[in-house]
Amino acid sequence: MSHENSEQPFAGTTAAPQRRPFFKKKRFLIPAGVLVLGIALGSCSGGTKQASDVSPAAPSSAAASSAASSAAPAPAAPAPASAPPAAAPVVGVPFSVKMSNGNIAKITILSAVRTASVSTTAFATPAKNGSYLLLDLLWETESGKTSSNPFYFSAKDTNGRKADLDLFADNQLPSGDVLPGDKARGFIAFDIAPGASTVMISNTLMQESARIQIPG
Repeated sequence: MSHENSEQPFAGTTAAPQRRPFFKKKRFLIPAGVLVLGIALGSCSGGTKQASDVSPAAPSSAAASSAASSAAPAPAAPAPASAPPAAAPVVGVPFSVKMSNGNIAKITILSAVRTASVSTTAFATPAKNGSYLLLDLLWETESGKTSSNPFYFSAKDTNGRKADLDLFADNQLPSGDVLPGDKARGFIAFDIAPGASTVMISNTLMQESARIQIPG
């Protein structure tokens, strides 16, 4: 028997598996470990954001409208309606005059005429300013208790010069109490320059309470 036949292994015998060298195993473990580590770091960095990367949440529409309504100034309350000014007294129309202590007189200048004379008595004198302004006056009590008096009346011309009250006019307005429902009527005469004039009515304290424009 030759040496070649003696050195060959038996056909029925299975060779034992050889162990893979250590360096070959690492070739697969290292990439897998790196991949796992990368996934773990990525999940951590994705869950935690830097403060600079986090933007504030936009306010809801309700909160925004509430803030806008609170910031907007409240609408101003409407001003109370003021009463219309009283119409200026005119000849032929009654007007009210506050005398004092809540007493109110109702006065009507029935007519206003220019005349050269206001009296037929011996006390009649010619007008210094050319003519007289003669007022036909009606006095009534509107509220409380009032008294008529020629001295409650004064006048001035367009230049502001005060007129003289003539105390000798015929049928002059009487002085005295005028009870509610009663009337007093009479004339008042002013020696005043021609043209338009202003007649003032004073209260019992001799303070002006009303005025009326008399055309020229």
